[in-house]
Amino acid sequence: MNRPVRVLVVDDEALLRHALRAFLSADDRVDLVGEATDGHEAITAYSACAPDVVLMDIKMPRLGGIETTRRLVEQDPHCRVIALTTFTTEWRALEMLKAGAAGYLVKDSTPEQIVDAIIAAYQGDRVVSPEVQRTFVLDSLDEENPRTAPSEALSEREREIVGLIARGLSNVEIAEALHYAESTVKADIRNINRLWQVENRLQVVLRAAQLGVVSL
Repeated sequence: MNRPVRVLVVDDEALLRHALRAFLSADDRVDLVGEATDGHEAITAYSACAPDVVLMDIKMPRLGGIETTRRLVEQDPHCRVIALTTFTTEWRALEMLKAGAAGYLVKDSTPEQIVDAIIAAYQGDRVVSPEVQRTFVLDSLDEENPRTAPSEALSEREREIVGLIARGLSNVEIAEALHYAESTVKADIRNINRLWQVENRLQVVLRAAQLGVVSL
């Protein structure tokens, strides 16, 4: 990236906004450009500060996060929203993603996980907390029969990467774990996406579970 990712934080809890402000300001990959306490303020702030990514609470007074996300995406199809919430239920995540969110994180995510998710969303990926991701995958496996495409089409390194994606690791963390350059990890993920005909990390995990590459 040539510049920090511009972030708008939307949450009605002052303590959480303070915490987010503290660690976002300490990371030079991101730039906190605005804050809002509900959906109405978020829509105004979005127009005023033109963020790249919005961190959005779901339960807020006056106008909640799901409807706010829907309105922002209608206003700007390029808007990237990440839900940051205490809710881990699948239907909440599904409603948020259907509204146009690019990600869904729970509030016990680490600062590193949140910043990594912001970067990933900005780059076009979809990020879901491992707890919620696991629910999506298990429910999907209950409804669908596993596909029969060969998992051995992946290299050993690519299979390792898939396993680390399923554990919720970011590209940077995967590169550190496997002692490869981040660019190498990104190239491998692009190849995984091509071979499995998927578009994001959640779909990678679902496909891996269907093929038995990972167990959840």
